[in-house]
Amino acid sequence: MNEFRYRAAPSPTGKVHIGTIRAYLPNYLLAKKYGGKNILRVEDTDQTRLVPNGVEAMIEAYENVGIEFDEGPHKPGKYGPYVQSERLDIYKKYADELVEKGHAYYCFCSKERLEKLREDQKANKLKPMYDGLCRDIPVEEAKKKVANGESHVIRMRFPNEGVTVSEDIVYGKVSVKNSDVEDQILMKADGFPTYHLAVVVDDHLMEITTAIRGDDWLPSYPKHVKLYEMFGWKPPKFAHLPMILNPDGRKKLSKRHGAFPVSQILRKGYLKEAIMNYALLCGWAPRPEMAHQDEIYMPDELIQLFDLDRVHRTAARYDQKKFDYINSKHIRRLSIEELVERVFVWAQKYVLGEFISDSYTEPAQWESSLKVIINRYLSKWKDNIDLFKKALLLEQDRIVTLSDIPYALDFFYEDEVSWEESDWNTKNHDKKELASALENILPKLEEIFKEDNFDHDEWEKVVRGHADELGWKHGDLFLAIRSATTGRLQSPPLLECYEIMGWEKVKVFILQAINWLRL
Repeated sequence: MNEFRYRAAPSPTGKVHIGTIRAYLPNYLLAKKYGGKNILRVEDTDQTRLVPNGVEAMIEAYENVGIEFDEGPHKPGKYGPYVQSERLDIYKKYADELVEKGHAYYCFCSKERLEKLREDQKANKLKPMYDGLCRDIPVEEAKKKVANGESHVIRMRFPNEGVTVSEDIVYGKVSVKNSDVEDQILMKADGFPTYHLAVVVDDHLMEITTAIRGDDWLPSYPKHVKLYEMFGWKPPKFAHLPMILNPDGRKKLSKRHGAFPVSQILRKGYLKEAIMNYALLCGWAPRPEMAHQDEIYMPDELIQLFDLDRVHRTAARYDQKKFDYINSKHIRRLSIEELVERVFVWAQKYVLGEFISDSYTEPAQWESSLKVIINRYLSKWKDNIDLFKKALLLEQDRIVTLSDIPYALDFFYEDEVSWEESDWNTKNHDKKELASALENILPKLEEIFKEDNFDHDEWEKVVRGHADELGWKHGDLFLAIRSATTGRLQSPPLLECYEIMGWEKVKVFILQAINWLRL
């Protein structure tokens, strides 16, 4: 049996985002599942859109989220080169072959003529497409024009009659009237191929067995099927995946419409398992009997469960809340030792380190701020691993991304708290009343906590009793103490925090809070 071969064929024109991860993840999963090969082929024929170090940045992004390649520019194999701009002689050879066979022809129409043609067609409510003016120029005459240096392209000679029928794994039978398909340009005037010729030639020569791509290429599918026929080649199987839409569902998720680059997603503190998990669930679900109710899957499970016959035909919308949920669940499944290790790698590699794509983009404000914060805390975390583990364990079930950690744990590491008005519940009691309540309860807390003996029953008894004396709701006093000692209205259980902080630090924070409230 022939080897299963899949390919990712991105253009190095910008940063990789969740949509492109989802587009190329199936290739990796199927190659792993069936013991095949996952190939990276760089489609850089549109030279106007390339960015510096785009190929290297792209490879870095895919590998950081767990998508590995068996062949590519960075892993040469017998099917190379793997960059299309290095294969121009190959495309020319096959374009010339189509011309000789009568399946393609030279077109000398100017850009101005083509623009006017389309304007006239639109004005007459006709489908904009090439009218075949150069289609019947005798080959020898056309070759003389080419030899004389006339600017030209090569177009495929698509049949004018009949129907082209193709089969897609996701969409089933796809048919189109040949008269509705224009004579596609195969080779541009600059000597570069268009996607249509390059993808067919490359997939054939690289022996791709299943070609997976976005359904925005579905209208071009008949052209590619016809090219395979013209060459006399057997086409691979095709699967066209529905696109991911931006959150409002109006446009395709892209760098220009709502997609965050993978570099920022990793820097924000999303785990690679969560990225893979969420990306695949955009337009796919496992068989009901194999599905997890919480929708959390590890990479090895995705490899076993994924098949193209479960891909949906409808487009998915990018859902930030679901992505956050999936990431938080992956954080919770880690042991505290694993989580600590992942935090240190994230801080050092993704926050303080540089991605290749950073060399040609300005950092967002939050990225610069996060780097400052990590520089402030990382050494403190490492200096006392035991304290860091205990504090992190308290917050593990509350963390959505790793970048939440510096803020979540700051009160364990700071000597003073910086409050804002929003850090206090002043709905039932003003700041002066809160200060007075804290001042009066402080000696009682001192009595029960002075030996760092944090007894839960005594704690509850003292706080509730003092609230009753004040005529307050119990929750209002607990919240005041929480705000005073952690700087926020929500935190892990206070006694567990105090066991890590120690009473003296808790006492200092309460005294600072009293002074702040009376300003």
